[in-house]
Amino acid sequence: MYIEDRSFILKDDASILEAVTSLNNTGHLICIVVDNTNVLRGTITDGDIRRGLLAGKAMSDLAIEVMITHPIFSYVDCTLEQNKSLSIQHQVKQIPIVNKKKCVQSLYIRERNTKPIRKENPMLIMAGGFGKRMLPLTTDVPKPMLEISGKPILEHILCNARSQGFYSFFISVHYLADQIKDYFGDGSKLNIEIEYLEEDHPLGTAGCLSLFKSQPSLPFIVTNGDIYSDINFLSILNFHTSNNAAATMAVKRQLLQNPFGVVQTRGVEIVAIEEKPINTSYVNSGIYVLDPSNLNLLERNSFCDMPNFFMLLKDNSKKIVAFPIHESWADVGRPIDLYKVNESDN
Repeated sequence: MYIEDRSFILKDDASILEAVTSLNNTGHLICIVVDNTNVLRGTITDGDIRRGLLAGKAMSDLAIEVMITHPIFSYVDCTLEQNKSLSIQHQVKQIPIVNKKKCVQSLYIRERNTKPIRKENPMLIMAGGFGKRMLPLTTDVPKPMLEISGKPILEHILCNARSQGFYSFFISVHYLADQIKDYFGDGSKLNIEIEYLEEDHPLGTAGCLSLFKSQPSLPFIVTNGDIYSDINFLSILNFHTSNNAAATMAVKRQLLQNPFGVVQTRGVEIVAIEEKPINTSYVNSGIYVLDPSNLNLLERNSFCDMPNFFMLLKDNSKKIVAFPIHESWADVGRPIDLYKVNESDN
């Protein structure tokens, strides 16, 4: 099919943030970058943006800094069958259509899914912690059941994943487990399937992975039960698969500004002064994709945190990779975090 409304067009002075907004708003999964005369300059996909972020690009940087500069394109006089053949040959689903002057006229899309494809990959949500940092709010309520906009955090996670085609869920429970089980049951009220992994004692953020009655047969997503985000689970799953990874960790860019001028010295001599520098780092977002073949590295019913599990995989020469997220994300670990998220949602 062809898209001619030009919603996919991005000017070459646009920022990476504008590219993200365009991708989210159009659903075409691609931006076509043009100059001020509408001549094709390049293309940008979600993967291009995430690779750019890992390379140190900021959302305020120009989108052309992450674009593909020599994309596959086709001409207006090519037939539908020719464009389909071209897309299959080069393994791309979208192709810019240009005229003889290379001005963009439309966008060819080989497949267009209006409904999410049902995903067989399961998802595990870790909801067994005591939530001590959230006291007194968690005195009688497990942290994943605390509400944002009138709905438990855990329900937000489930509904976001369901909207993307996921239906098979596991929830690890321990502290006040009955509240979670009574509220969600088998998941049928949300049109999903839920099984529970019950921890006799706290097992950490990875130890509960040893409690599967039968290991998943496909790569599966794991997320903390106190994460409030609109992350694209399909993107991280595809990223994991395309990188042939044993484990993928979603990471979020954090900027920390030093409130002081930093003085660099050589002996007693001052060689530079940097006023209030900003340090950039990536933090663990509490969202992962794991290959089930590596679960045998865990000792059943034993405590293990996810960072330690990742290092265990690395020690066993397994490939572990980082997936940068640009979507909204909040770790609701303290009462002030819950307050801020609820304020931003209102």
